[in-house]
Amino acid sequence: MSQAFETLHPNMLSAQEARIDRLSELANIGAGHAAGAFSQMTGHTIRMEVPRVWLSGLELGSDGAAVSVEDADEREWASGVIFEFDGCLNAVMAVLFRREMCDAVVRQMVGQEQGFLPSETVESALMEVGNVLASHVASAIADTLHARLLPSIPMLSLDAAFEQLQALAATRPGEGEVWIECELADQDGQLGGLVVLIPDREAEAATD
Repeated sequence: MSQAFETLHPNMLSAQEARIDRLSELANIGAGHAAGAFSQMTGHTIRMEVPRVWLSGLELGSDGAAVSVEDADEREWASGVIFEFDGCLNAVMAVLFRREMCDAVVRQMVGQEQGFLPSETVESALMEVGNVLASHVASAIADTLHARLLPSIPMLSLDAAFEQLQALAATRPGEGEVWIECELADQDGQLGGLVVLIPDREAEAATD
């Protein structure tokens, strides 16, 4: 697993920081396009927060140092759609939803404010949102790198998305060392989601 930045040799630190900065920039571009697509789909303005970088359970602070995070809220993101990216940036990518956000997003998509939502309706709506957002993330990154990037067939989880994302990332080159998260939300915080990009180890070098 990766070390905290402050324990690395200065030359390694500089190279690692440069790669992380580039990956964060690509994630930011992709999530920005996803926010625009999300806005069009829901009819609400969806804004994107500044990306957060996690290094093997540590969050990279604004000063460039890796600091421990004890009360991370990732496990609140229970539902989601997970993809594998293949091409110019091999990675795992996910669109995750908090429970209350999931319900709000689905109701907005199907135009049903109240009442029971059949499981197939929920699954269909989340898959549609996930596919659209992942396609916009992949397209934006591919356009930036002037190369090809395609998302895989989506994997849907309604109650254990974060755990499934962790498990998949652990099987990839790099074992999920670097996580980049961009939260999307409307003004009231009711509609939104979390875009997660977990690049493979060799993907970091590919962006240089």
